[in-house]
Amino acid sequence: MNRTNAACEQKEVRAMPARPAGYAGAAIAALWSARQVGRLYSSTEPFGPELMNVARNLGIFILPALVLLLAGPFRMWFDKFAPLYPLVLGAGVLNIYMQDDALAAGLPMIVLVYPFLVVFALAYLLRGRVSEMRN
Repeated sequence: MNRTNAACEQKEVRAMPARPAGYAGAAIAALWSARQVGRLYSSTEPFGPELMNVARNLGIFILPALVLLLAGPFRMWFDKFAPLYPLVLGAGVLNIYMQDDALAAGLPMIVLVYPFLVVFALAYLLRGRVSEMRN
């Protein structure tokens, strides 16, 4: 029984770097979506097609957070790269607010950030998990 507790504690320690990254990324995604919904609510047509864009972006932004928070524990090699998620997401969102041109703001999101977030979530979900059969 003592050995089982030690194995559970080891899993908790192993999952630690992914949890803060998941919470930070979820917070960035939630703040961004709240800002976008607030902007839409103040416009003349609050529930237009822009709301679907906000929902789609929120889904893509929050997908890695859900994987990091719900699918753990992860292998140690994958845990080292967990902080990349909030950094890349934060840089993409910051780029949106810093650019004056819509193309300069949106193109890096579409070309760099969206694919990174999807590949990151899939990599963690499919290859990063610690196999249950080994334990």
